[in-house]
Amino acid sequence: MLYLAEVQRRPTGFGGLGGGRTDLKLLACQRGEHNWAAVPGEEVIPADEAKEFSPGALVLVDLNNNKQVQQIQDAARQLVKILQNFSRSQEKSKTQWEEIEQWKASLTFQAQELNRREMELQAKEEQLEELQAEIDKLEEQRQEISQAQEESQQLQEQIGQNRAELEAARLELQRQQEEFEQHKGELAQGAVLDEEQSQYIQDLLIWLTEAVTPTNFLGEKLSQSLEIVNTQQETLEQHRQQWENTTNTTSNTQHEEIESLANHVQNQWIEWRQDRESLAQSSAELRVQQTLLVSKQEYGQVLNAQIGTQTQLYGQLSNLVTALENDCTTHKVDVEALEKMSLHELEELVQSLQQDLQRDMSFVKDQEEELALQQQEMDALQRRIDKASEYDRINLDSELSDEKDRYRMLNESLVGSQRNLKERQDILSQHQAVLWRRLGNSSDREQSNQIDMKPILSQVETQRQQLTEELQKLEAEIQQIQTEISQKEEMINGQTQQQAVKRNEIEQLELSLREKQRANTEGGSGIIYQEVILPLEGYLEQLRQQLEEVASGVNQVQGIGEQVAQLGQVLQSILVQPE
Repeated sequence: MLYLAEVQRRPTGFGGLGGGRTDLKLLACQRGEHNWAAVPGEEVIPADEAKEFSPGALVLVDLNNNKQVQQIQDAARQLVKILQNFSRSQEKSKTQWEEIEQWKASLTFQAQELNRREMELQAKEEQLEELQAEIDKLEEQRQEISQAQEESQQLQEQIGQNRAELEAARLELQRQQEEFEQHKGELAQGAVLDEEQSQYIQDLLIWLTEAVTPTNFLGEKLSQSLEIVNTQQETLEQHRQQWENTTNTTSNTQHEEIESLANHVQNQWIEWRQDRESLAQSSAELRVQQTLLVSKQEYGQVLNAQIGTQTQLYGQLSNLVTALENDCTTHKVDVEALEKMSLHELEELVQSLQQDLQRDMSFVKDQEEELALQQQEMDALQRRIDKASEYDRINLDSELSDEKDRYRMLNESLVGSQRNLKERQDILSQHQAVLWRRLGNSSDREQSNQIDMKPILSQVETQRQQLTEELQKLEAEIQQIQTEISQKEEMINGQTQQQAVKRNEIEQLELSLREKQRANTEGGSGIIYQEVILPLEGYLEQLRQQLEEVASGVNQVQGIGEQVAQLGQVLQSILVQPE
């Protein structure tokens, strides 16, 4: 299992020197690819394999089930990668959350639009139900009219038959009248009809009377049919007027609604274009601020490089001054114990310290090479940033920031290693001095040629402070510009989203406007009026005209009946005179 551990050194031997044992304090263990858990308590295991690492250094160590070291490596690079991955995960989570919020806003708008469309559909369904009820009433009236038409046709057929019979009777009567005119002179001279002629005339009058009598019943039926047709026409006229009033009211209301909606859509488009112009102006201002930010960031990078150089120089000078002025490790060496130690043991101890020093020097050299490579990568990345576009520069700046963090961690680790190396060199020098003195060699090796480095150190510190103050001032300006850019970007993003949502809403309003215009143009009321009411009106008018023609024929037949009755009275008086 992979663990994150801290290197610890347990001093043994004289003065805590030589033959020191190395331990690893387990800090965390890996539970998954991206999952680490803290090790409870303080668990320390011996690990001589970690001698090449400085005390306090963080390492990654692979342990078996018996807590034996399988593999060990420096943790600095791995920690930098973990921090970079965590930072990217945070940015990705933030981006996904913003997308979720956008989807939520879009779904909310769609739900509102669906509710509005549902309400419109419900209103249209209610209108259709009302229209269907009117159609059902008209259908009942059409059935009544059809029934009346059938009765009218039956009456018309019966009247036609009676008219034919009456026409035959009229011809027969005309023939009798002609005969009567021929015999009228004879009747005037007192001539009388014989019994056979009288009986013939009476039979003819009876037949004519019986042929004319049924027309009274037909007249009554015909009057009833005309009353039904007139009633249906009046009812249909009332429906038509009511329909026209409703249609006019609805049409006026719909026209006003459509006109209001059209004005609203036009005003919305005007506002949307004004907002778009304002958004374009804000975007231009944002680009100016971004350009200013890039220039200040580039200057800040130059200052950072200068401060880094000054800091590195100051650290080196400070270490040199400390080494020259203070022998800080003298108290760590028990000189009295070394004097009492046998010469052979002292030589072995010095040899062991030399080996440890060589190993530490090799490790420090590797760290210096790694730090130099990291600096080269940063320089190469900086050159890419100088040549990149504004869009690519944002991502490259993020990568450069990560590389700088890694450089800082490597540099801190190197400083600690260099400090430990200097201590080991001092300790070795003291051991060698005791050894050489006991061997009888000259003590000239112990002289230290003191050099006053404080003025130079003070000058470097002053320059570094000036650069730091200038950098802090520049960073404050950069922070202010970044805050303004962040606020403006947030505002622009919000306005862009609002523009998109508003454009979608306006397009939906335009679609609704077109649907209402089409519905108003192709309204159902006009269609029903054209397809139902107008044909019924024409049909009733045609039926009424036919019934009036039949009534005229019946009236003519009734007039013939009256003439026949008068003729019967005349003939009756003639037949009665001879007595």
